[in-house]
Amino acid sequence: MPLPRLTLILITSALAACGTDPERPAAPDFDDQAAFSVDTEAAAETGASEPWWHRAISDDDWRIMEQSIAANARLREADAVVEAAQARLDQAIADTGPRIALTADAAFRNTSDDRSNSRSAGIDADLPIDIRGSLSARRSAREAGLTAAQAERAQLLDDLARDYLLALIDGGEARQRISLLEEQLEVADTLLRLTELRFTQGLASSVDVLQQRDQVAALKQELPLTRLAVIDAGNRLRFAAGITPEKPAPETAESLPRVSNRYPPLQPVDLLEWRPSLRADEARLRAADAEFAAALADRLPEFGLSAGAVARVVSSDYTRIITATLDAAFTLFDGGRKRAIAGERRAQLAASGERYLEAWLSLVLELDDLLNEERSLVDRIRLADQRLANADLLLTSSQRRYQRGVSDYLPVLAALRGQQQQQRDLLALRADLARVRIRIHHGFGQPPAGTGT
Repeated sequence: MPLPRLTLILITSALAACGTDPERPAAPDFDDQAAFSVDTEAAAETGASEPWWHRAISDDDWRIMEQSIAANARLREADAVVEAAQARLDQAIADTGPRIALTADAAFRNTSDDRSNSRSAGIDADLPIDIRGSLSARRSAREAGLTAAQAERAQLLDDLARDYLLALIDGGEARQRISLLEEQLEVADTLLRLTELRFTQGLASSVDVLQQRDQVAALKQELPLTRLAVIDAGNRLRFAAGITPEKPAPETAESLPRVSNRYPPLQPVDLLEWRPSLRADEARLRAADAEFAAALADRLPEFGLSAGAVARVVSSDYTRIITATLDAAFTLFDGGRKRAIAGERRAQLAASGERYLEAWLSLVLELDDLLNEERSLVDRIRLADQRLANADLLLTSSQRRYQRGVSDYLPVLAALRGQQQQQRDLLALRADLARVRIRIHHGFGQPPAGTGT
């Protein structure tokens, strides 16, 4: 078989093989009719592009927080990651443009029968011709990589704000709990002394004394753990602010911060735009898609245009050389390597799409749980308020009976202890509600700057 004909058959077979490229996997299917089981439509309006903590807490609290976390080392690391992604994009842009190089040399030759010198200078230029689209696909992948890095940086800032505010709530709750424990301990000590006195008078048993002593011991045992909770919350604030233990923690209030329930009126599909982590997942999906497109393009012929100009002087003889070349390269056989790479990129694209869908679904269900937990906590706080009001009435009634001589002081102390326990329970519920609301705000996030609702 003549060689040209054999070559034509091989090329035709290779081109036919290129036509059997792996198919692009289906895009993630997000249910645009999905809804939360708790209605959020009645929420107050809020700025679309403002950070979520601006709508969640007071101006004074978020200003202190922003000043504190601005020095966090992980934010600086994220800034460096964004800078590296921008540099990779710049490289991809440069790869699509011309490359120009200057060359020069000088030589001197001296032999018994020949003496000469030469000098030359030239310019070489190369311009890739992106007929296959691989260079533009890789540029798109780098652009998506930069978008992902920026979204991950935004998510990190959101996470730091959440952790800071949760620590702030934990610290405020622990401080208030210490105050209530100290008040309870004072009442318990008084009740123990009265019980011991009644025991000496034969009006109480040893069991009553031992039970009251155990009550005092239990309250004392809670104090070290609560003080430790204050220290732990302070160190978490220091971590968010990037400072060490010997330095004072960022300014904190003695009471719980007020956390608003001004959530944006969103539905699950809106999270794809509002949540930075999902924007990062979407960008990574676009990057994987571009890498897959580049792998498919790599199976096609490659073209390039090069040109050069050289001026040469040899022993006073001047020569000028100008060249222009159109290059084309095509791999006839590589053992299936390029096809395997395309298959790998397709699998990575499919996996990226599934991760994106799973992350969205996980967030939707997490937020739905939090919204239902918030509703439950609001109901429980309402009932706890009623129980505290009843405890106040019981204490007032016990005091009046004691003042009229109808009963001794033990019912008063018992009522006071019940009132203080209700105060502690109510404090814990309010702290839980504040934490849940912070997590809901964090879960919703906010869209990129300049995006409307």
